[in-house]
Amino acid sequence: MGRRYLSLALLTEGASDQWFLVPVIDRQITELALEAPAGFDYAGVDVGECFTVAHRDLVARQVTDLLCYYDIVMIHHDHNERGKVDAIRDRFPDDAHRIVALVPVRETEAWMLADPEALREAAPTRDAGRVVPGDVEKAADPKAVLRAALGGRRDAERDFGRLGQTVALDALRKVPAYRAWTAELRRAMEQLRFL
Repeated sequence: MGRRYLSLALLTEGASDQWFLVPVIDRQITELALEAPAGFDYAGVDVGECFTVAHRDLVARQVTDLLCYYDIVMIHHDHNERGKVDAIRDRFPDDAHRIVALVPVRETEAWMLADPEALREAAPTRDAGRVVPGDVEKAADPKAVLRAALGGRRDAERDFGRLGQTVALDALRKVPAYRAWTAELRRAMEQLRFL
């Protein structure tokens, strides 16, 4: 019997979330693959066509399509929109275990603050050490803190992508919402017998 292939799809609130989350997801899956007794192949997460801020029916149609082709569909929302993920899951009772919520507290930018070293690398001229990694979700306005840490630069695609590639997963694991996401992802992978 050959190795299995894990396929993942991601729906996010917006494009800037994708720039950070896609490399983080790929790195986290690569790490989880080391725990798989039989191993599996994985070529990276694919991004869906609609954003999760779209009307719930449109998001549900996109999830319907993705569940036909992907083992796991991850739905990203900021914490204040958590109910949307649960409402989508309710529409797919037979496949709810294949729908994984990726829900940072406040905003995705809080996760980008988790590793001061990665922030210093992204913006070497700024002091990025003002946020304690495990407390990043307590920041009232993570976008403003991140903007200040990056020196007010406006090249979000490059900076967010670079942070997604360099943020230490150990630092992210200190963030409660990140741990919740990886625990849910692990459960889905176990139910599908990848782990």
